Amino acid sequence: MIRLPRHGGSCPISMALSCSADRNIKAKINKHGIWLEKLEHNPGKFIPDSQRIENGAQSVQLDLNRPLREILREMSTLPVGTRLSLSGPIVVARDIAHAKLKERLDNGEPMPEYMRNHIVYYAGPAKTPNNLACGSLGPTTGGRMDGYVDAFQAAGGSLIMLSKGNRSQQVTDACHKHGGFNLGSIGGAAALLAQQYVKSLRCLEYPELGMEAVWMMEVDNLPAFVLVDDKGNNFFSQFEHQHRCATCPAGH
Repeated sequence: MIRLPRHGGSCPISMALSCSADRNIKAKINKHGIWLEKLEHNPGKFIPDSQRIENGAQSVQLDLNRPLREILREMSTLPVGTRLSLSGPIVVARDIAHAKLKERLDNGEPMPEYMRNHIVYYAGPAKTPNNLACGSLGPTTGGRMDGYVDAFQAAGGSLIMLSKGNRSQQVTDACHKHGGFNLGSIGGAAALLAQQYVKSLRCLEYPELGMEAVWMMEVDNLPAFVLVDDKGNNFFSQFEHQHRCATCPAGH
C-alpha cells in the first residue's frame, strides 16, 4: 500500500470544485470514458408564466461616471429587487483589504477617497489571461464583511456595496442609518462576468496582497440587483415573507 496526501494533485483522477454550478454537476467515469451532465444554458425557460415579472428582463442603466451622491439619489428611487446595469468605475476589495482599512480607521486615519467615491465590489481577480482585461472576477460572499459596514459607512465609505448572497440585519440597519445600499451580483459565473463586462483593471493599493489588493475596474453593463436599500428594506426578507410556507412551522 502506498499512502499519499489527500490532495487532488496526488490522485490519478481528480475534479477541482469551484462554485455552486460546478458542485452540482454530475459526472461518471468508466472504461468507456468520462461523462459530464449537460447543463441548461437557458434555465429561465423553466419559470412558470404565473411567476414571471412583467418587464422583468429590463434593467435600469446606472451611470457610475458621476459623483456618488448623484448615484445614491437615483438609487433611493428604486425598490429592492430592481435589476441594474452598471457602467463605470468600481473599486474591488475583499477580506484582507477591509481588515487593513479598518485598522487605519482605528488608528484615526480617514477613509480613503476611493472608498468614499465609488461602489465597492467584494471580489479578487484571478491571473489575467492573454488578450483579456482580467482573470475570473466573481463576487465573494458579502456576509464576511458585515462587521465592517457600520464603521465604514459612518466614515463615508462603502455606501454602495456589491457582493454575493444575503447580508445580516446589521447591514440592513447600517444602510438605513447611513443612507447606503447593498447590491447583489451573480455567483458562479466569475469567468463570464470578467470576459463580458470588465473593460479594464488596475491596482490601487496594497499590490503585495496579490488578488486581495485594492483594485479599480471599469465595467460596461455589469448586471446587479438592489438587495438592501436606504429605507431598511431587504429583498431576501421580503421574498421570505411573501413565499413562506403556510403549513410549515414558524420560521420555515
